[in-house]
Amino acid sequence: MFDITIKDVTFAYGANQVLNNLSLEIAAGDFVAMVGPNGAGKSTLLKMIAGLVRPDGGIVRVAGKEIVAACIAGKIGYVPQHYANNTAGFPATVEEIVALGLNSDGTKKVNRDGARHIVTHMLKLVGMEELRRRLVGELSGGQQQRVMVARALAANPGVLLLDEPTSGVDYDTGTKIYGLLGELNRNLGITIVAVSHDIEKVVRVASKVACINNGICFYGDSSEFRKNHASEPHFFSYQVK
Repeated sequence: MFDITIKDVTFAYGANQVLNNLSLEIAAGDFVAMVGPNGAGKSTLLKMIAGLVRPDGGIVRVAGKEIVAACIAGKIGYVPQHYANNTAGFPATVEEIVALGLNSDGTKKVNRDGARHIVTHMLKLVGMEELRRRLVGELSGGQQQRVMVARALAANPGVLLLDEPTSGVDYDTGTKIYGLLGELNRNLGITIVAVSHDIEKVVRVASKVACINNGICFYGDSSEFRKNHASEPHFFSYQVK
């Protein structure tokens, strides 16, 4: 079970407290859209789940494990914001980029035939197998993002975290990327948490929505969010507490 438990988490950048006693439980297999105004702590919280940022207080666990142990066990895949842009000039092919995910924690060893099989499977999942020998810098932004998702999936994580996965891509490409994530969630049973300002698209495919504004201002089904919460004032402006 790859559930996520966040209890009484606080975090501040200097004097700016962005998370205040935040608690959240995400069930295994859920697709959670994490939304809210700029500066309200969404990306910080995602980095905490990924083990990249330590909370000032509180507890974060994945599948019952403390974050460091969960990361070592390969339970967490993370695609940061603009990650594809950072690899655009890297002289590597699509399949080479995806293969980097096989040993992302430095502990797993996969033989050549096994690695080739996993990379091929991941590229099929994201619809990029035919471009496997193309340089990643030759791809469109949407294609690069698909490659980054495949790379994160290569280690077979139970949880996939994405920070603004449609940033910098056009409307149709963004729709396709969220459609892909929805398929991965349904077909693989992988737990997905995606930070997004692209509310219209992400809410269509997510099963749950968590609105973050210093704390939790809403957490529930996406249909309930659209009906009762999407127009609330605190959804649009950052609250300082």
